[in-house]
Amino acid sequence: MTESQPLIGLPLVTDQTRAQSENIETVVARLRSGRLRVPDYQRDNEQWDQRKESLFIESLLNNLTVPAFFFAQVEGSIEVVDGQQRLSTISKFANDSLRLSNDESVVYLTPQSVHYRGKIFSELPRELQAVFNDYPLTIIYLPTSLDLGTKLEIFRRINEGGTPLTAQDIRLAYYSESKSVTLIRLAGLHGDTDAARRMIASADARDISNPWQDHPEAYRLWVEWWEGKIKSRGQTPSEMFLWFLVTRYREALNNLIATPAQMKHLPIAFRGSTEEALDIYCAQLRWTDTHGGMDVFPTGDRLIAEFGHFAVWIEQILGRGLAGISVDKYKQIALLIAALAGNSIEVGGISNDAWDAFGEFIRTPRQAGRKWLPSGYPEQKGRWSGESGQYSQCNRAYELAGAVLAQNP
Repeated sequence: MTESQPLIGLPLVTDQTRAQSENIETVVARLRSGRLRVPDYQRDNEQWDQRKESLFIESLLNNLTVPAFFFAQVEGSIEVVDGQQRLSTISKFANDSLRLSNDESVVYLTPQSVHYRGKIFSELPRELQAVFNDYPLTIIYLPTSLDLGTKLEIFRRINEGGTPLTAQDIRLAYYSESKSVTLIRLAGLHGDTDAARRMIASADARDISNPWQDHPEAYRLWVEWWEGKIKSRGQTPSEMFLWFLVTRYREALNNLIATPAQMKHLPIAFRGSTEEALDIYCAQLRWTDTHGGMDVFPTGDRLIAEFGHFAVWIEQILGRGLAGISVDKYKQIALLIAALAGNSIEVGGISNDAWDAFGEFIRTPRQAGRKWLPSGYPEQKGRWSGESGQYSQCNRAYELAGAVLAQNP
């Protein structure tokens, strides 16, 4: 019988995750004092309607069990990792900013609901106010010694269910102090909501302008395209612009991650996934914005110019070329726009036959790849490198666009 090999590097996290119970009154007091932060950059906090908010508050008023909250120590303060929507709802109700729905379609518990239906917190009986304030929330504190890459992976895994934080939500949270990353976030605006107005005001305070203001027609089409779509929740629209940038500057990104020595200044490692490649793109933007030096990727006026290319093609595609394409194809469209901009194609100079071919590429990329490319169009499976990786897919998008335009001038 051979001796077992010693475990090397396991477990990945050696510090313990800490769980404790804190009542609502204590948590709300921390929010008011600023010791606990629900960052507006983490994700839009208007994903619940009044019905869902009301039923959640009802659960608290009746001492029903609700999911745990995840917090993390970040630079001297405590930040919400998971549970932002629930915590925002609690705060609104505690501050009399939420009136529980009185709509008959909202199925409350009976006969209990007679005491809270249609009411704000201050209108509740004192006994119910005490129940709400004393409700014990389960708080899970993540270890403080985690490196950034591990934190991102933990956040992704704990958010796999419910209304999750997407990888883009998490990415924007970590690199939010970067003006360039903030501009990417603004690129995802798609409506005149309270969250959008807060985002614009926050950016204005940092001298970052809404990039859509110079492209009103493109923005109108953009809003119509995303409005009411499930895909529009969170930061998916901003991810589309990020995909445009990553595809445009895929060579620089690939060169960066292929040489570990060139990444020593970044607080994140590359283990091969596409999500990590996007993280590294944003991490490099933050580094350039905060430390200066030569741009690896566009920042400042160069980034604004890149957004201009993106907006012009959005207007062309949504208004003329590929009207009716589903938002589910947002990534393929981003790759196509990058290829068109990268090939210096003039807006308005594409024939109907070429648009038909591009429509086929957006809807059925592998089928179009077999038609237009000798090596086909790779189906990447979450990996950046390799013949079937995301980097190769970005290159093939450029090749396909060039082949289509060469045959359909």
